Amino acid sequence: MGELFGQLGINWKLLLSQGVNFFIVLGVLTFFVWRPLLAVMQKRREKIEQGLEDAKSAHSELERADEMVAGRITEADRDAVAIIQKAEKTAQEKSAGIVKTAEQKAEEVMLEAKRVAEQREQEEFKRFAAGAGSLLRQALAKAVAEDPQKIDEKLVGDAVAFIKKRHVS
Repeated sequence: MGELFGQLGINWKLLLSQGVNFFIVLGVLTFFVWRPLLAVMQKRREKIEQGLEDAKSAHSELERADEMVAGRITEADRDAVAIIQKAEKTAQEKSAGIVKTAEQKAEEVMLEAKRVAEQREQEEFKRFAAGAGSLLRQALAKAVAEDPQKIDEKLVGDAVAFIKKRHVS
């Protein structure tokens, strides 16, 4: 084999020393470069995987938060509708109460007006009766002085004229 290397121009001692040097450099590079490089790449891979997991976790938390917000918005909408309905009901009740009170006061005013009108009517009737009594006395006094047939016609005519006069004024 030495001859074969010799014919090819290869020095076997030099080849052996270069092989030993290669394995020494390979060992040093493996120990000082390759392993730390693998460790850094492994840490980077773990960091990326952790980032992806965190992103998935954040995404799921965001979805839960969105669902929770949607639920709260729905609940707030229901509460708002309930409050509005309650306010409308309260307003209707108060409106009905105000209308009822106004109707009662109007009825009281009408009754008072009716009572006052009746009282005035009675007073007018009393004055009318008093005036009619004196008028009848005057008419009777004049009638005694006149003919009985004329007296009846005259009394009826005077009474009608007096009533017309009182009614017009």
